[in-house]
Amino acid sequence: MATEIKPPIKYDMEWTVYGKRADFFGIGERFHIDPVTVRVIRNRDVITDEDIDTYLNGSLDRLHDPGLMKNMEKGCNLMLEEIRNKKRIRIISDYDVDGVSSNYILYKGLQRVWEYENGISAGDKIDYDIPHRIMDGYGMNVRLVEAAYADGVDTIITCDNGIAAETAVTRAKELGMTVIVTDHHEVPCEVTENGEKNYLYVNADAVIDPHRPDCAYPYKDLCGAGVAYKFIRHLYRVTELPWEDEDAYMDILALGTVCDIMPLTDENRIFVKRGLRRLTNSTNLGINALKKALGLDGKPIEVHHLSFRIGPSLNSTGRLESAKEGVELLLTDDPARAESLAQDMAKLNELRKEMTDRGVRAATDWVRKDIRMIPTEDGVKEKKIGDDKVIVLYMPGIHESIAGLIASKLKEAFYRPTLVFTDAENGHGLKGSGRSIETYNMFDKLCEHKELFVKVGGHPMAAGFTITREALEPLREALNRDCNLTDADLVEKLYVDESCAIKQLTLPLYEELAKLEPYGTANVRPLFGIVKMGIRSIKMVGNEGQYARCTFVDGNGTRINGMVFRGKELLDNIKVWFGDKECDKILKGLQNHALIDILYHMKKNEFNGTVSIQMEPVSIRKSVYYETSK
Repeated sequence: MATEIKPPIKYDMEWTVYGKRADFFGIGERFHIDPVTVRVIRNRDVITDEDIDTYLNGSLDRLHDPGLMKNMEKGCNLMLEEIRNKKRIRIISDYDVDGVSSNYILYKGLQRVWEYENGISAGDKIDYDIPHRIMDGYGMNVRLVEAAYADGVDTIITCDNGIAAETAVTRAKELGMTVIVTDHHEVPCEVTENGEKNYLYVNADAVIDPHRPDCAYPYKDLCGAGVAYKFIRHLYRVTELPWEDEDAYMDILALGTVCDIMPLTDENRIFVKRGLRRLTNSTNLGINALKKALGLDGKPIEVHHLSFRIGPSLNSTGRLESAKEGVELLLTDDPARAESLAQDMAKLNELRKEMTDRGVRAATDWVRKDIRMIPTEDGVKEKKIGDDKVIVLYMPGIHESIAGLIASKLKEAFYRPTLVFTDAENGHGLKGSGRSIETYNMFDKLCEHKELFVKVGGHPMAAGFTITREALEPLREALNRDCNLTDADLVEKLYVDESCAIKQLTLPLYEELAKLEPYGTANVRPLFGIVKMGIRSIKMVGNEGQYARCTFVDGNGTRINGMVFRGKELLDNIKVWFGDKECDKILKGLQNHALIDILYHMKKNEFNGTVSIQMEPVSIRKSVYYETSK
């Protein structure tokens, strides 16, 4: 079963046990799986037998028809006409991992269609461009359009952007260019006084986006690379070009899907499952060079490698330099160039991590001290945050590319929707990124105050935006006034799949649960709980004694081991809950009266040829039964 990078144990969470109903034993018999596994699947809202079968055994024949997407047929026919007329085509993507991934998929796919239709290499007839994060900001703009026109480009196709590029698309049409938009972001809208949405479509020749309200495509949660993949699949069909191999582009598609934090459900689950296998045995020189630079060469590639190692490294060029190098890495057939680019990306990512860590420390300190920075004509002044339920933070001096990373860390630490702004490096206003919580649709809430933004786009859980300096305080006031968040909404919840006794935690169950991978957004690792657990012993281990190796025991005397990261934090809580004397007994392995409740993941441990199941604690609290038990 895959491992993941683990966050610290959480002690102040609300625990909620799923209460979803189903015929767990009947389903288990039909699919030959444990009722515990069935319960986990049901808790992921996979209900019908057909959906369960797809979830467990999904293959490419379960993918939805690209032709169901609004404007897909029109867009592919337009592209085929341009290719047959040997027109010059330019791809314009976003600068993040999804943008780089979707750019690669379109570029490789369009090259192959061109060669098939015209019998010759496309040469420079198909190329790509990517906005510079600092100079251009997000998405296609007028500068990029005019640069394409000056280069003799007849057709622009966007990926992972374009749905909100009204000014740029209008300029392209004025210049007589064909524009095909492929995107996956929410369609910009105006909210009327009665709460209805008036959707604002760009005037492109074809607008392909599953989030269009008039789009019949059954799965809405594709990333930009997913929409690009669907476009190429349908273009091959229109061209009658045979598909390359069944897993073509799956490696890059998996990378874009995971790094854009898409839900691992339906098609995305199939993409990522197959893509991870292809990434492990990749034939892409750039991917292999990056794996080597990151110390992943020869290792099975798992979701957390994409989220925390490969993706951020590929993304580092778009944050700090030019995302074009990311596309070049994926496209190059020169081993020396691949190695050079990969090494540079790994170093850039280390620099990005250092910058982010400094920013997070400063931001966390400000929020804890209730300090808010306000930009003024005379500089910056401080003001108290107060009881804001939506954190709106201005951070002068940080690199604008890490605003979203800081917002994500603050959201996790304080469990509030968080917007982080800094000075735009082009000198025009403030640029920022936001991250949200499950009870707050950030994109919709920002659209309610669209008049305060110069530019805004995003999803329910994340957004990017530009405002004037004067709009910062009015925006903070408006978002907090209209947030409709209750105190209960601001308590992070952990959803428990099942209460499992120690005797249920067997190796066969562990191996069966591995069928539910890959884990990620909307398909999290199974979380189990046990109450009234005793603590047999705790031993501090690690170079600095930073881990706690624990032995827990249930009421029947059955023991199980578990490792807790940030062990000192666990001991501090035990002292608060039970006192210094009980904590001392636990450290000495003596009989004690401590009782705790634990939420945990199952973990397999192999040592000296012995395989055992351990707990991997996620949240621990003083047992609700402690006083009466004592």
